[in-house]
Amino acid sequence: MKTRTFAGRFLVALALAAALPATAIAAAPAAPSSARPAWAALPARLDEKRLAALLADKSSGILLLDVRTAEEFAAGRIPGALLHPYDGIETSFREPDKSRPIVVYCRSGRRSAIAAESLRRMGYSNVSDFGGLDRWSGKLER
Repeated sequence: MKTRTFAGRFLVALALAAALPATAIAAAPAAPSSARPAWAALPARLDEKRLAALLADKSSGILLLDVRTAEEFAAGRIPGALLHPYDGIETSFREPDKSRPIVVYCRSGRRSAIAAESLRRMGYSNVSDFGGLDRWSGKLER
């Protein structure tokens, strides 16, 4: 079995990201500052029931970030999730409202824990780690 080089994996991920809708990799638009609600504080760890409730409540303002690779994202994601790989959080993630509720998840929970910590270091105060996608029993979006 051939092992792909980093450059090869990067090119595959880049090609997959290019095939995704633009909204899949862009941050959700923020509400005008005068219309922003006071966000409810999220727990550091979120369970599936609470995440499903937040996603169902359109007024929650939740920003759900899938911090896996573009390949993993294309294979299936929690509905409404935006792609933002964990290793690019500190250099390219921008959300003007530092108190907006942000939930991160990955495949197993390791990358989401790293992403959550990075976001907190960047000054985001309402970050929750859902952990691994295996904790989600609902349908996946493709």
